[in-house]
Amino acid sequence: MFFRRKPAPAQPDRPKQEPKSYAGKRAWPNFKNYARNTGQNDEPDLTEVFRPYRAPVSVIPEGDRKAYDAMIDAAQAAISPFTLGAGGYARSWLSDGLAFLGYPYLAEMAQRAEFRKPCIVITREATREWIKFRYNTDSYSQDERLREEIDGTNAADERVTAIEKEFERLNIRRIVGEQIKQALLYGIGHVFIDVAAQHGDTDTSLPLRVTAQGVKQGSLRGFRTIEPLWATPSVYNAVDPLRDDFFKPQTWYIIGRQVHTDRLIDMVPYEVSDLLKPAFNFGGLSLTQQIRAYVHNFLRTRNSVSNITSNFSKLVLLTDMAGNMQSAVGSGDSYPGMPFSDVERDSVVGRANLMQAVSEGQDTIIADKNAEDVRVVSTPLGGLNDLQASAMEAMASIPGIPLVKLFGLQPSGLNASSEGEIRVFYDEISAFQEAHVRPVLEKMFRLVQLHLWGEIDKNLSFEFNPLWQLDEEKLTAVEKMRADIDLVNIQAGKISPEEAREREKHSDTSIYAKVDLNGEAPSQSYLDQNADGFRPQDFIGGSAQNGDPRAE
Repeated sequence: MFFRRKPAPAQPDRPKQEPKSYAGKRAWPNFKNYARNTGQNDEPDLTEVFRPYRAPVSVIPEGDRKAYDAMIDAAQAAISPFTLGAGGYARSWLSDGLAFLGYPYLAEMAQRAEFRKPCIVITREATREWIKFRYNTDSYSQDERLREEIDGTNAADERVTAIEKEFERLNIRRIVGEQIKQALLYGIGHVFIDVAAQHGDTDTSLPLRVTAQGVKQGSLRGFRTIEPLWATPSVYNAVDPLRDDFFKPQTWYIIGRQVHTDRLIDMVPYEVSDLLKPAFNFGGLSLTQQIRAYVHNFLRTRNSVSNITSNFSKLVLLTDMAGNMQSAVGSGDSYPGMPFSDVERDSVVGRANLMQAVSEGQDTIIADKNAEDVRVVSTPLGGLNDLQASAMEAMASIPGIPLVKLFGLQPSGLNASSEGEIRVFYDEISAFQEAHVRPVLEKMFRLVQLHLWGEIDKNLSFEFNPLWQLDEEKLTAVEKMRADIDLVNIQAGKISPEEAREREKHSDTSIYAKVDLNGEAPSQSYLDQNADGFRPQDFIGGSAQNGDPRAE
């Protein structure tokens, strides 16, 4: 008799589902998640990879939601032609984690020390020595110098002191550090400029001009950082590349409130192309996303090394399993000619458990001399530390941080030193300061001047303090070398003693940095008159000889 299999009932066509997205989070950190969430195992659509970022519902006001969705759809329609014929790249983009992962996923990554530590190290080093304010008095007119001498004031010192105190009051150093950290963790960092209006609340959707007319004296209330999750562009130009605002947001939504871009100071350390800016919420590629593959490789290596070291030794019991651990079948009718069954499982497992328990407790192991043998098989551990060290070095290579800074690991070997690596790292941090931190501080610097004096002083400036600092012994050696050079140049007639004092006055590392060198040089006629009878030991202990004026 034959049976014919009935055909399966036809299933209705399922509509194509959009990848799940919540709170600005992409549903796919890789292609596997994309296939699981969409129910598709074929090649993903590259248009989805470049799909513009959609902010959480709470960020966009209810009344502006339709206009915002229309803008996103228009941006996606403009991007779609660029993705035609490039579908083969989508799988690698998703599997390698090159597409925007979403802020919640990036926030989860920031909870792991391997992702967070590089961002913290760069933030700390970029703000460790901070900045130094300068006042250029070379542009002073003769009348200004004379007026200061008559009044007995020093406008340069007063203004430098005032702006230093205002930077401390506004806590700008901490705010800039927080912005750097968020920019490295999420790809972009926002700082909101809180300026009080003359009458009532400030309309944040209006532009803010950093001039005496735009920012009144005493109107700056402070700065505050805004996490990128709570901000999304409201309007941006994606049509005309000849305009200055091409792919630059004009206004932002921040939890239901429109804020003009003039009132935000943004930092994007690792920018992406214009094609990807809408997908990345007009931010950049975060440092955590760049080191993601290297961190995962390190974690796998770390777990493998841990498993090997915890199981490097195995106890092997060689026993007569066929002879000693067989059990009788019972009736010979079932298995004619076979009086015994296969190895009894319970007996073998019980014997193995006993040997394992005894070996872990370091107790005596008893084995049958004729029928059993006990051996220890060990896995060689040599080279495991090199494998883990290589994974750590690869993880530190992307941010360019020396191992001694990132992990606190000193180099091993004869005459090993990290000085060269640290100097290169400080050069990288200095370049980072000039490229990304200086634009932020320049705008804050102008705003603080307008807040204090209602004007921007062109003689005021700032610069970053050097990260590489010499110890006291080396500073003394450098100062001694400079003094010797000054003496040679004075004797040769190249410079005067007053010019040498001027160098000492403006030298940041001078041992006379806190000494007032504005007056005339002290007279040394007593040394010339008594050069033959001058002995340094005569002045030890407060005594004075040969009519030295210092005895008075």
